[in-house]
Amino acid sequence: MRLRLDHIALLVRDLDESAAFYTAIPGIREVPNPMGGTHIRWFDYGGQRLHLQAGDLTTTHVEKATHFAFSVDDFDALLAALAERGLSYADFKGTPGAVNVRPDGMRAVFLRDPNGYWIELNDSPES
Repeated sequence: MRLRLDHIALLVRDLDESAAFYTAIPGIREVPNPMGGTHIRWFDYGGQRLHLQAGDLTTTHVEKATHFAFSVDDFDALLAALAERGLSYADFKGTPGAVNVRPDGMRAVFLRDPNGYWIELNDSPES
């Protein structure tokens, strides 16, 4: 038996604001919602899906240690695209514009979406 991640679903305050943020990240694009409705929007990133659902976030607790991560094959191009699109990033400590570098050489940056969720973008060779 083989498992794979089907999708990530996040509650968001403002669908339009959140959609604009996520589609500004290179490689994420909005796709039609096959279920219909206006309270949820679907996004694709390399064949995987992200669902953003309008909802109440008052009981949602977020912190940087609880995040999800995307890996890219050209990290330097990603950083350039983030800067071009006005998306701020930092290392895990929160230093603006800084990049984490693990002992094994993997690089990563962190972004925070309009709802407070943390996203790691990295160049993990395992992806």
